[in-house]
Amino acid sequence: MPDDVVLDDIELEIADVALDINEAGTDDDNEEGAETGDNPVAARADRSPSPVRIATPEYPREADRRNIRAEVVVEVLVDIRGRVVDTRVVERYLLNKDGTEKEAVAEIGYGIEEAVISAAERHTFRPAIQAGQRVQSYSTLTFRVGLDR
Repeated sequence: MPDDVVLDDIELEIADVALDINEAGTDDDNEEGAETGDNPVAARADRSPSPVRIATPEYPREADRRNIRAEVVVEVLVDIRGRVVDTRVVERYLLNKDGTEKEAVAEIGYGIEEAVISAAERHTFRPAIQAGQRVQSYSTLTFRVGLDR
């Protein structure tokens, strides 16, 4: 893909600044050690997945004709090989002409969500690490489309 970007390896040292959580909730999908296929999913890995290859969404022709600008947040499940194995759109916003204001919407349409999902699936990651082992983990990607028009 000509618009994909490959990132160089950069080691980051991040201090443990996690906030205490009073109640863990009951979300079974993101529960620590929840099974997805043959591999457990780490809700809080020692090292989160980090992008190695970033794909950009293709701007759909219909969205271009209507000058649609949007921001879409996608949750991805990254497997132990660093591949995206599941995607889910979690937030959608319509943006004004210069992208400074956004309005939450239930659906954008014009092929934008499909283009964003396709780009998210083409991302590759360095997998999450927990207790020295590669584990599946969720990550969130934010795409802004139509602003460079």
